[in-house]
Amino acid sequence: MKYASNTDIGLVRKLNEDYHMNYMTDDFSLLVVCDGMGGHKAGEVASKKAVETVVNFVKENENEKDYERILTEAIELANDEVFNDSENNSEHRNMGTTIVACLIHDDNAIVANVGDSRLYLYRDEELKQITVDHSLVNDLLSSGTITEEEAVDFAQKNVITRSLGIQDNVDVDIFNIKLVNGDLILMCTDGLTSQLENEDIVDIIKEESDLDQIIKNLIDEANDIEGIDNVTITLYLFEGENYDR
Repeated sequence: MKYASNTDIGLVRKLNEDYHMNYMTDDFSLLVVCDGMGGHKAGEVASKKAVETVVNFVKENENEKDYERILTEAIELANDEVFNDSENNSEHRNMGTTIVACLIHDDNAIVANVGDSRLYLYRDEELKQITVDHSLVNDLLSSGTITEEEAVDFAQKNVITRSLGIQDNVDVDIFNIKLVNGDLILMCTDGLTSQLENEDIVDIIKEESDLDQIIKNLIDEANDIEGIDNVTITLYLFEGENYDR
């Protein structure tokens, strides 16, 4: 097992409202990435609070083995924490955050998401999006209202339809992956995927074996294109015995 994470403010934003954290034990690995929203630094508050709430809840319940339930309850608690802060603090009113989290135990990966931060699986030089975006543009694509070509220049691409902290309850999507040796998990905020196509990401991954360098190259490429948003990336390489990437 190898992993790496990094975040970058980009070239336009004055604040980095992304937040991430990794928590590793002998039994499992937990990876969390959030992209906050809200004025007056409230987005920073929301993303940090959500990540810390999830990690702390999992820590407190790590001896239980129902990992899917624990992860779901952790995110539901994070929603409560962000929502209550927003309701009780006028400076944080209407703040919220996306979240994508992954808990890996043995060769099982449990993936949870709310919003448009994504988790991809890179296997056999192919990149597959596991999570489903909770966004207006994805809803319109799914219903056939707009085409893939129209989605590229869609005026409301940044509108999300589900996030943490906006309402007093939240629906959490859960996905399960059976990992094989050499699988690479990529988690990111939309500061990456709004700039790079899947093919671009694959090309950068194929060029390099060092995870930190892959992340740096991805961030550099996003900033070279426009750098209009914060970018946060976590990579996790699943390795079995005698595995050599």
